[in-house]
Amino acid sequence: MSDSTDGIREGTDPRIASTRRQVLDAARKLLLEEGQEAVTPTRLAELTGVSRSTIYRRWPDPDDVIFEAIADDTDASPFTPSGDTRQDLIRYLEVLRQGLQAFHTGLLATRIDRAERDPETAQMLHTVAENRRDLMANLLQHPGDDFDAAQALIVGPLMYQRFLAREEITDELIELVVDSYMHSRDSPDRTNPQAGASPDHVTVAADKGANE
Repeated sequence: MSDSTDGIREGTDPRIASTRRQVLDAARKLLLEEGQEAVTPTRLAELTGVSRSTIYRRWPDPDDVIFEAIADDTDASPFTPSGDTRQDLIRYLEVLRQGLQAFHTGLLATRIDRAERDPETAQMLHTVAENRRDLMANLLQHPGDDFDAAQALIVGPLMYQRFLAREEITDELIELVVDSYMHSRDSPDRTNPQAGASPDHVTVAADKGANE
């Protein structure tokens, strides 16, 4: 890729869009396989053939390309509904776990802070949230009027475990979160998540939570 490319901007030129996609795909690959520190202009240039000067012009701060790569990750193919909502949600949270474990806590904190003053960063954060919201709505198929609350119940525990508790997101936690949501969704009394539950089910869930 020639240095004459004036950055990698959004636009109608398919070559520019293709170059941007290459860089963001490479950033996601490095982020997931090697961690945030590996996402540098030099490594991105090696993987894509895009010049370092072009990458620097578009993303002067290496953290910017990382965050844009995460915000731009809209590939829904791993989340095509299979008809088994429980397994779909478990698969969704497993992929989310992978992303959260590669996501440096300081990067998110600085972007949240910057969003208070920078409309472009605020829009990018909004894009991240909307992309994930659309993916989950697709999985649930008929999410209902309380979808936003359901999303918070499903995703919230993993965010808490990663960024506040700073503990491992285990398979057991993912299954507990999904089973709790499924039980609440299927409960005869939606206002009381444990209504209609068998004593054994409630006891098992409580025991799992106590061991996390």
